[in-house]
Amino acid sequence: MSSTTTTTTTTTTSLTTHLTLLTLLSATTLYCFYKSRRLKPSSPSPNPTTRPGKLFFISQTGTSKALAKHLHNLLISNNLPFDLVDPKTYEPEDLHNETLVIIIASTYENGNPPSNGVFLSDWLSESVEDFRVGSLLLSKCKFAVFGVGSRSYGDMFNKVGKAFSTKMRALGGVEIVPFCEGDVDEGELDREFGVWSEKVVRVLKTGEINELVAENCEEFIDESDYDEDEEEEVETEIVDLEDIAGKSLKKKDMGMVTSNGKKNGEKVMVTPVIRASLTKQGYKIIGSHSGVKICRWTKSQLRGRGGCYKHSFYGIESHRFVICISFNNVFLV
Repeated sequence: MSSTTTTTTTTTTSLTTHLTLLTLLSATTLYCFYKSRRLKPSSPSPNPTTRPGKLFFISQTGTSKALAKHLHNLLISNNLPFDLVDPKTYEPEDLHNETLVIIIASTYENGNPPSNGVFLSDWLSESVEDFRVGSLLLSKCKFAVFGVGSRSYGDMFNKVGKAFSTKMRALGGVEIVPFCEGDVDEGELDREFGVWSEKVVRVLKTGEINELVAENCEEFIDESDYDEDEEEEVETEIVDLEDIAGKSLKKKDMGMVTSNGKKNGEKVMVTPVIRASLTKQGYKIIGSHSGVKICRWTKSQLRGRGGCYKHSFYGIESHRFVICISFNNVFLV
């Protein structure tokens, strides 16, 4: 009787043990399967987020703005992300961070930009003239410019658009499509803009920058600026600010100049060579002895965009000091 009881107890214990092990193994298997599903790496997004391009409209009467809106819709429909931007709300100091820029620019009275593009235009001009900026500021930026103007303005026809293209290239920007001049008087503005827009979209989608030159959209050379610069170079031998020191004086238009640097018996400090060079670089000549210019870092500091090395190294705010530099006995403040 005792033997039978023991055998039954052993069988029951063995069965319980097997069931326990089976349950444990089943639970472990389910747990591992659950964790493997939870820890499975997610596949990367097929369309990584990229910085959208900037489409600027520089417009006075709304013509360029309307064209920019049309181009913006065309870009979006081709899956090309762009922000439509009024330049008066844009900080030009951020321009070097942009990789794609399109500008639709009108020319207003006397060849000046419309009011909403004055600040951007002036910033580009100052950057081009400032030898400290260099020609690689916009080296990562690809751009295209379409000008809107009237041939009745004569030499001022599309002057603003040409200036934007020239300045962007001077700062290292890569022009993906040649500058195109639109004329509001010929009635072909929409057609010309449509052809140019298709070229822009094609280049952006293929990534190939070709020398696309079409009728009425030829790459330009600003002959007026070239002639003026050439004339200044011939007559005044304009040199860079850093090369002014020691530059010999020209006899032409200077009267009798003696070996001790005097003109008609009076000491010559701001010579025609120095005056022309400083004026071209944005300096205002004071009397016959000094040149004054507001440093671009002063404007940058006041706008909260950072200061020059004196601010970085010594904590001196760029708009709270004056620096005097002597070039050939001429003090630049």
